[in-house]
Amino acid sequence: MQSDQRESPEKRESLRFRLQLRLAVIYPVRDGRPVHPIYHAKTHDIGMSGLSMVVDDNVFHEGEVTLLLTLPPVHPWAAQKIIEATARMNYSIHSSKLNAFKIGMKILGFKADGGMLLQAALQRASEQEVDARRQAVGARSGANRNTDSRPRRR
Repeated sequence: MQSDQRESPEKRESLRFRLQLRLAVIYPVRDGRPVHPIYHAKTHDIGMSGLSMVVDDNVFHEGEVTLLLTLPPVHPWAAQKIIEATARMNYSIHSSKLNAFKIGMKILGFKADGGMLLQAALQRASEQEVDARRQAVGARSGANRNTDSRPRRR
């Protein structure tokens, strides 16, 4: 067995980020009617190959679904972008701790430039996370604190 063929405990194909994006799950149409109504939720975590969401209802569906993901704007004045992807639900687990269902999905493909847009959004989220960690470490080190407790005159 080659090293790249070994089974790893982590089955995900890409890193996941704790990024809550609004999403809509659109179910396939059978006999002229959708199998389920459109379901709106937020992602729990997301990566290029999949996502999970925590929802109150078990909205699991075997087969492909269409996802509409709302990406955060790049700038405060910019419009939000919505990307479309095809996905397959892999699991649905009821969590007594969360008192909700956690549903995992594998992203099968993106429409148009959706993959590039999601990649850019995940990169920005990663950079923001690193910046937040740096600020937290700086605050704990006392580098920004005024150690002199005497009042200052102006």
